[in-house]
Amino acid sequence: MFRLQQYEILAKALVGHRELSAPSGKMHEVQAKNVALAASKTLGQLVGELTGTFLKPLQSEPENNSAESEDGFGDDQQAWFRFSNAIELPPERHQQLMQDLADLVKMRNELVHHFIERFDVFTIDGCLVADNYLQGCYETIDGHYLTLRAWVEGVNGARKAAAEFMQSPEFLDFFMNVVVPDVKGVDWPSSRIVQLLKGEEEASAVESWTLLNAAIPSIRAKEPEQTPKQYGCSSWREVIHKSQLFEIRKTKSAGENGTLVWYRSKPMQLLG
Repeated sequence: MFRLQQYEILAKALVGHRELSAPSGKMHEVQAKNVALAASKTLGQLVGELTGTFLKPLQSEPENNSAESEDGFGDDQQAWFRFSNAIELPPERHQQLMQDLADLVKMRNELVHHFIERFDVFTIDGCLVADNYLQGCYETIDGHYLTLRAWVEGVNGARKAAAEFMQSPEFLDFFMNVVVPDVKGVDWPSSRIVQLLKGEEEASAVESWTLLNAAIPSIRAKEPEQTPKQYGCSSWREVIHKSQLFEIRKTKSAGENGTLVWYRSKPMQLLG
């Protein structure tokens, strides 16, 4: 029974921290609520949580896990975060594990509610039979406990790695500027630098064209950290060229500037 209680405590910890979905300002509040809810569950309910959301059969197509607003928060101005952990198993292994966990719950109920009914603990022979049964139960429970502990260690390792990555310059660059590290470069339509260029179009376009040399100092004044170098470019003209989201026009200037560069957003049907 002690080993079984250790299993339940570990299962509550895993279920309570398996998933977090909340606005940035309420993450601690929602996490505490999840932990408290898991702490009140029975073993059967905990196993139901594990088999329903944590343990999944391996799928050929990834699931769409897009999160929606929950618990009535729904403030579009807040950043919403969602973290979840799961283990995918081959279908046959998943099915066997479902049955094994169902048998564990059944064993627990037998021990708690029907042990004395099943064994004659008032005779030596009955106690020997009961002792042999308890030894078998312990070995089964201990096997489940060691498996669960390995899952928890894996989840904790993944959370630690995620936390370390989220503090890295690469993640901050991705989060703030949509620069994807070591994958496909920049997601230009969503990047902050493109948003700023489009913002200058709205503010100072002349007959739908915006003077690049006028947009640059305006952007620098607003967000000086937004530079072409941050996006792997040597100049603002390279940003416009690489993004493939703008048309460019050059005009001659009678002054010191020589050639003036103008840009405007491409019509939607020309993108790509």
